[in-house]
Amino acid sequence: MKTILLTGASGGLGIKLATQLLYNGNFVILVYNKNADNVNKLHELYKDTSLVYQCDFTSEDSINNLYNQIKEKNISIDCLINNAAIDHKCSIAGKNQESFRKVLDINTIAPFLLIKLFGKDIESNDGNIVNISSDNAIDMYEEETLEYDVSKAGLNMITKIFSNKYKINSICFGWLDTSMNDIPDDVKPLIEFVPFDKAIEEIIKLIDTKKSGECIIVR
Repeated sequence: MKTILLTGASGGLGIKLATQLLYNGNFVILVYNKNADNVNKLHELYKDTSLVYQCDFTSEDSINNLYNQIKEKNISIDCLINNAAIDHKCSIAGKNQESFRKVLDINTIAPFLLIKLFGKDIESNDGNIVNISSDNAIDMYEEETLEYDVSKAGLNMITKIFSNKYKINSICFGWLDTSMNDIPDDVKPLIEFVPFDKAIEEIIKLIDTKKSGECIIVR
């Protein structure tokens, strides 16, 4: 059994991944910002092997508080999965400093802070850090997702730099059918989504891998 800290646990990929991790017998710390219902319902099913925490990833104080609450319970993390993310889709004309900062805070800076806080414990447990990134940061260039793409490119760079210290990898997904995409139902059949089962399988592989510093594309 591994002790896994999962951010973005209430979202489309997050709640499915959390369910599988708990079903596999892991102890999972479910971290969310909004939509507490999903994680609370899952916690009710796995009361002995899960904890639920709310955290605002735009606030360093909130992130530090999350760390302190976990340490107060004498919990040592084996794996950190940085899954929480947001997007801001619009034309260049609609983008500004505020939109950039919020996306970067949640998608890039929060993972950096969590790695900084929990990295030594994970290293001492011979554990892994998994950053959920996007192929947008590799070879997909769209004006509408500029902040998101930049934030995920930054997350990949964090992966590369921290690989000098920890076992850490990024997994760069293609399209996932989550609410973040905001795709009309009549358009979805035209898109080749990465199946959630495949996405979860690839993430779980990285929980046990000996590799480090890789940015793996999954489409």
